[in-house]
This record gives sequence, structure tokens and C-alpha cells, in this order.
Amino acid sequence: MSQQKKDRVNIAVAKDVAERLAAVAESLGMTQYALANQILATGLELVQQGFKVQQIREIAEFYKVMVELEVVPVPGRLLDKMVADMYKESPEVVEKAWCEAGKMLASYIKAVYGGLDSALSLVPYFSKVIPAKRFDVKASEDELVVDAVGVGYGVESVKATAAGARCLLEEVGYEVKEVITAPGILRVKAAKK
Repeated sequence: MSQQKKDRVNIAVAKDVAERLAAVAESLGMTQYALANQILATGLELVQQGFKVQQIREIAEFYKVMVELEVVPVPGRLLDKMVADMYKESPEVVEKAWCEAGKMLASYIKAVYGGLDSALSLVPYFSKVIPAKRFDVKASEDELVVDAVGVGYGVESVKATAAGARCLLEEVGYEVKEVITAPGILRVKAAKK
């Protein structure tokens, strides 16, 4: 008997998990043993590094969205300085660029999630990884309020972010009613059209 056969241990999983494992393993051309072993080894390694299972899911969801949007990570202070310098030269150009980015994100939200209501499930993921100390989105049937603290070091970055938020919200069917900006602080109130 091979060493691999001796080292195997059976574990129990829910029936639907076993069925999904079988289907995915087959689609990947792997055995269930090999796939389960890789998934468990990776998951256990991450948990041993201090991640919680929910965090692993959040990181994976965030990574998927960032790859699909072709986001390039840039240190926050560098981005802030670039935005501030450009804003001093041409505020209109900066706000237009951020507006276009907001519209692009709105198109992504509509294409992938069907609308903003469905995409709001991503807020907990993004609130943990975006460069802000606090990022809250409160949505009711007809109103949306976005509060961000620590979003940029200067008022120029906050104004650029506000332009992106305004265009995103308008593109997904909201009318922006109020925008409050101050260094590091952004509040946007919008109503459904």
C-alpha cells in the first residue's frame, strides 16, 4: 500500500458541499481528493496566519472586483499628492477624470450586479480595504447617504472623490442632493430619481 493511501482520512461534509466539490473537481480535471486537499491546505494556512473565514471571502471578492476593474494599487499619500498637484493646475480636468471613473464603476455595477441595491452588499468588503478610516453607506427605499472619514489628506482629493461619487450615483439612478467636503471628510446625500 502506498504512503499516500495510508495517510488519507475521511471527513464528513454537507451533501451539497460534496456535490459542488465533485462538480468543480470534474470541471477542473482534478480528483475530489486533490481539490479538497488544496482548498483545505490553503484555507488552513490563511486561518493560521490570523485571517477569519469571512475575511478570506471578503479578500477574494475584493480581489475579483479589482482585477475586473483593472485597479492598480498606489500608495495613498502618492495618489493624494498627485491629485492635489493636478487639482491646483486644473480642477475641471481632475473632476472630469474622477467623474468618468465613477461612471465606469456605475457601468460595472449595473453589468455585474444589476444595480446599486445589489452592489451594496459589497460595502462591508470595501469599507475594510479602501483608504478611509470610516466608510459607511446607509440606504433606504428612496435615499442614500455616504459618509467617509479619512478619504484623502487634502480637500482636493476629497473634491475629486466627491465628483466620482456624484457621477456614479447619477449613473445608477440617484439625484445628488447634498455634498459636504472638508479635508479628509466626505458626505453625500442622494435621492432615487
